[in-house]
Amino acid sequence: MLRKLLMLWMIAVVGWVSAAAATRGNAPGNKPCGAWQENFNAGQLDLTRWTIASGPAPGYLPNQHVGYYDPANVSLDSGLLSLTLTQSAGVVDSNPDGIISYGSLIYTTAVCGYGTYEWTMKMSSTAICGACVGSAIAGSVSAGFLYVNNSQTEIDFEFSGQNPNTMWLVNWRNPDPRSDPPGSSETITALAPFDATSGFHTYKLIWSADRIRYYVDSVWIADHTTNVPSAPAHFMINHWGTDSSAWGGPASVGVARYFYVTRASYTPLR
Repeated sequence: MLRKLLMLWMIAVVGWVSAAAATRGNAPGNKPCGAWQENFNAGQLDLTRWTIASGPAPGYLPNQHVGYYDPANVSLDSGLLSLTLTQSAGVVDSNPDGIISYGSLIYTTAVCGYGTYEWTMKMSSTAICGACVGSAIAGSVSAGFLYVNNSQTEIDFEFSGQNPNTMWLVNWRNPDPRSDPPGSSETITALAPFDATSGFHTYKLIWSADRIRYYVDSVWIADHTTNVPSAPAHFMINHWGTDSSAWGGPASVGVARYFYVTRASYTPLR
C-alpha cells in the first residue's frame, strides 16, 4: 500500500511544484507567522494573509489530463470559504479528447513553523451549499495541508473522491528542495471508515520537532514520528481534479464539486 501511494504521490508532486514556484517567489518574506484565526465570514478573503493561486494544478497526465487553479472558483459569498472544481472535455497535448480540470487553491503568504494547525472542513462533494447533502465523486482531491519548497515540508489532511470513506493523514520531508521528485519518503495513516463529506469536521495537527500529532473532532488519531519536517511552511487549502485509476479517481466530466471551509487557525508552539 505504501509503495502504491508513494508512486501516486510522485504524480501529484509534479503539479504541486508549480504552486510551490509561486510560494518560492515570496522567499524574502518567509518569516514565521504569529498566531491567527480565520472564520471566512467577512465576504471577501483577507489578501494581507492569503494568496489565491492561479496556474497549473496537480494531476497532469500526458495526452490525458491537465489541471489548473482558477481564482474564479474561490468564493466567500455564503459566509464560508467555497472552493469549486469542474471538469470538462478538451485538448490535452495532442489529444483532442482529453480532460481539463479547473480547481482552486488558497495559501498563506507567510510561512508558519511548529505549532497547532486547525481546519474545519466539509470535503469535496456535490453539495451545493455548506448545509446541503451531497456525495463524493471520483476525479477530485480536497485537502488542508502545509507545504513549502517542493515538499521540504509537507503535512496533509487529504480526501480522495474515489475513496469516500477514507481520510489520509500524510507527512513528507524532502531534505533537498532541489530534487524532483523529493528524496525522502512519506508517512501515512488512513482513517477509515470515515465520511468526510457528510458534514463539517475539525482537523487538527500539532507539529513539533520530533512528531506530528493528528486529531479529528478533538479525538487523537495518530502520531507520526518519522520523516518529520522542520522548515516553516505555507498553510494551504486546495481542491483539484484527477483522471486516474488510483489516486483521486477517474474524471467526472460535467459534475461540479464543492469543498467548504468555515474556520482555519494557527497557534505557535510554546
